[in-house]
Amino acid sequence: MRCARRARPVVTSVVWTLGSRLPHWGRRALCTVLPWPVAALPLKGLQQWETNVSTAIGRPPTPRERRTLVSSWLRNNLMSLSLAYWSDSDILSRVIISDDDLTALRRSLAGPGVVLVLPHMGSWDFAGAWAARVGIKVMSVAERLPRGLYERFRDARASMGMDILPMDQPDLIRHLAASVRRGEAVCLLGDRDLSGHGVDVAWPCSGRIVRVPVGPALLARLTGCDMRVVTTRFHGDRVRLLIGDVIPRASPEVMMGEAVRQIADAVRQSPTDWLMLQPLFREG
Repeated sequence: MRCARRARPVVTSVVWTLGSRLPHWGRRALCTVLPWPVAALPLKGLQQWETNVSTAIGRPPTPRERRTLVSSWLRNNLMSLSLAYWSDSDILSRVIISDDDLTALRRSLAGPGVVLVLPHMGSWDFAGAWAARVGIKVMSVAERLPRGLYERFRDARASMGMDILPMDQPDLIRHLAASVRRGEAVCLLGDRDLSGHGVDVAWPCSGRIVRVPVGPALLARLTGCDMRVVTTRFHGDRVRLLIGDVIPRASPEVMMGEAVRQIADAVRQSPTDWLMLQPLFREG
């Protein structure tokens, strides 16, 4: 067991080094070839994803969708590992966003400020790297992972132009409120609670209960900023960003319920981009 524990950081380091230097053609090749054998394996994460998707959209995913999910998972992780080494043109040429959505985002940033709620969908790291390239300062929060992984991810995202705070940061909400008031985009995950202090909301399709973070709603109420859902989806080797409408100010439970409604709609439209491989739903 001691040898296994010592080996994990070594394996992680090797994967990080290789993945961060992988050329674009190598990433595309892996995302094309590997999904076939990987999707055929009885992996716990894939089985959990199938359970989640069946509940979320009201039908089981197809074998083809299972393979596409593996491709999306690979693409997200390989992008996250290598984005720090991409040129500005590499990033900007791979984003798809409508003029209306970009205008809506800039309007929120220029006015009351904005907190963006993101699901585990597509590539949220790519969205942050793109924002930095178009002059939008990003602040986000990450779980404090063991064995130095948090620091690696924090430093990698800093090199992409994002600032990251740990989830256990003292006075976290105060730090995030200061970011909003500085005109930064505060990006927070919104489809799974990791803090233990979330709120229960019903998933629209099934009525099953999910516990989601309450932080986005609390921050919007505290600062008066706009709260919007942002989803990212893969289109081959490109990423589409979709900016949701402003969620009206209400109780935190109601605001997060509306955020989940928008997330559920995005999952229904593109379940293979929803990288939810952990248990999520419970009975009401």
